[in-house]
Amino acid sequence: MTDERSNQPQISEWISQLDSTDSDLRQAARKSLTKLGKPAVPALAEALADDSEMRRWEAAKALEMICDPAAIPALVEALTDDTSVKWVAGDALIALNEKAVPGILHALIKDPAEFRDGACFVLHHLASDNEELRDKLTPVIQAMKSLDSSIHVPIQALEALSKFSEVDS
Repeated sequence: MTDERSNQPQISEWISQLDSTDSDLRQAARKSLTKLGKPAVPALAEALADDSEMRRWEAAKALEMICDPAAIPALVEALTDDTSVKWVAGDALIALNEKAVPGILHALIKDPAEFRDGACFVLHHLASDNEELRDKLTPVIQAMKSLDSSIHVPIQALEALSKFSEVDS
């Protein structure tokens, strides 16, 4: 625990550099955070809500490289970002593979319109690479593409989520 606390000033400095106009400094900060790994995840997850689009983008990219399931809630929330951050967060969730799916399905149940585009990107990619996921997710993906998605998506997401729960039991 002492090591994590002693890293906090350095983590904070690197996080602040993620929106630097100096691309070398920005990339070096992202690489340092990525190399640090898990101890950087809470600060990177928090940075996904920052006002700076560049900082959000760099944080999502670092989280993609770290690939820690603890970042899933923040990455799912970033799927609502109306900038390119949404797609980088999507890539990070794709890197987390099946572990990311329940969080995305919960978001679709809660607010299908808000999460639809980013969730469709992630779920479609995951389903195309994995036959087992394809069977569970295809109805959700089809619902997201339908004209009346706000009605069908929560129902299909809940059904798919129950299939994941059955596997975990």
